[in-house]
This record gives sequence, C-alpha cells and structure tokens, in this order.
Amino acid sequence: MDIDDKPQIPVDAGAPFDRGDVIIRSVDNVDFYFHKLLLSLASPFFSNMFSLPQPGPLDDAADRTKCGLPIIPVAERSLILRKLLSFCSPVYDTDVPVLEDLDMVMFVLDAADKYDMKRVGRFIVKMITAPKFLEKEPMRVFAIACRYRSKAETLMAAQYMLRFAVWEPAYVSELDFISGSDFQRLVKYHARCGQAITQLTRLWSTFPLPPLDCKFCRKKGVSRLSLREYQDSVIETLRIRPSVESLLNPEWIESMMKKAGSCINCRERAPGKFAEYVKELAYPVMAMIVEVSNSHA
Repeated sequence: MDIDDKPQIPVDAGAPFDRGDVIIRSVDNVDFYFHKLLLSLASPFFSNMFSLPQPGPLDDAADRTKCGLPIIPVAERSLILRKLLSFCSPVYDTDVPVLEDLDMVMFVLDAADKYDMKRVGRFIVKMITAPKFLEKEPMRVFAIACRYRSKAETLMAAQYMLRFAVWEPAYVSELDFISGSDFQRLVKYHARCGQAITQLTRLWSTFPLPPLDCKFCRKKGVSRLSLREYQDSVIETLRIRPSVESLLNPEWIESMMKKAGSCINCRERAPGKFAEYVKELAYPVMAMIVEVSNSHA
C-alpha cells in the first residue's frame, strides 16, 4: 500500500475543544473533545446515541476510545465540525462563529440538519442576511432562507432582489432545493412591487424630480426631454427594478442626460442630485413595498 493511502494519525483539535467527556473525530482525523450534555441539548440525534451503552474506559479497541473517552467518528471535515460544535457552545450567541461565505453556511447547515440541530440551524439562517452575503449573492440567500422556511430572511432577500429585473439573477444550485411555487411567489412579489410603484404618479408634486438641465442648456435650443417623458421613464425604470437604487444606475442617468441635452456641468452634478433625491423618495417607495409585503405574507 502506498504511504499516502495509510490512515492519518489522529490529532487533537486544541482549545477550546481540549476538554470534555466524549471525542468527536472528523473524517480527516481531528479529535474534538466535547461535552455530552451540550451535544444532547443541541441534538436529539446525539441525545439518543448517548442513551445507548457506550464503550468503557478499559475498552481495548483503539478506534473506540482515547484517554478513556468514547470516540464518535463523523463524516464531516474538521473545518466544518469546528464551526458546528462552536454553535453548540453556551456562548455561541455572543461569540458567534465566523461563516466566511455561503458555501461554508451550506456545509454547516447540512451538518446541523443531519444531526437534527434545529436551534443551530435557525440561528445560522438568521446570519445569511448579513450584507456580505446578501449584497453578493441575494438569490442564494433567498433560496437558502426559503428552503429552511425562514419567513423574515426570505422576505429580506426578496426585497433586496427588487434591485434587479426579475430575469437578471443567474441560476444557483440552491434553487434545486425549493419548489416551483416558492420561486413563483418571488416572481409574483417582484411584479406586484413593480405595479405598486406606479402610484408615484400621484406624488410628483410632493417629490418633484431633480432637473436634468440648466438655463445654459436651454439657451442652446437643444431638444429637451419633456417632464411627462421624464416621469414615465422613472416609473418604467422602477417598475422593472422596484428599488430606488435603480435611479442611481450611472448608465440610466447618462441616458436621461443625453435625452435632455444636458451640458457637461449638469452631467457632472446629476449623480449627486439623484443621490439626494433617492434619499427622499426612499420613504414613499418603501411604504409601497411594505404594503405589498404585508399583503403577500
């Protein structure tokens, strides 16, 4: 047998997994000392296991005991197991284990599912709406939250995805774990939010759009964009992507400035003007989205 095929000698995980009354051995032969009581509280799977007869301290089977403690081999790698067991610690809610990306989230969630650690799973799902996950991969966040029936996180992800046209997010493998009706609800929610945005037509007097030109632009006699065309363009943009952030898209702003025949100075000032306008418009738009969200729940 090749030397690389020989079993790796087990090593200890080290602090804080260096004391306990049971050893959890990862698939890559790292031994985690842990407490049966904590595992039993976190997992009915382990609670049932510990109710069965355990190998004694004098058991001569080297793969069953170590330092007089029973060994439980598991299929998870040490990196995953370290995070999973950290969530079983009494202080996990104040000293939260770091989940670097959504791949790690799924690894740990799958392990929590496997061992029936429902409380751990719920806690992890609440973490996925952190900006580092939601801003980078909103569709994955939506699918994960939907899979684990976490309504608040599913809604947060759905609301964030209003920044995109419904056809823009790419396929992600997590969609395979939700039903077609779950995805259809996302599409309907997006469409209803887009339709609700049309109510802005009643608010132009309260929230007038920022000007696209100045008196110098007008003196040039360049064909200007009519106010009605301007308003219709804003409504259409928000209907397709029902989020005020859509009005900060540089390409959209530039296209509007060209249509208005704006001068260089106006074009330079436009992003700042829209940034200020979006702050004001965010309130009525969010009110419309919340109304749809409440009726959609």
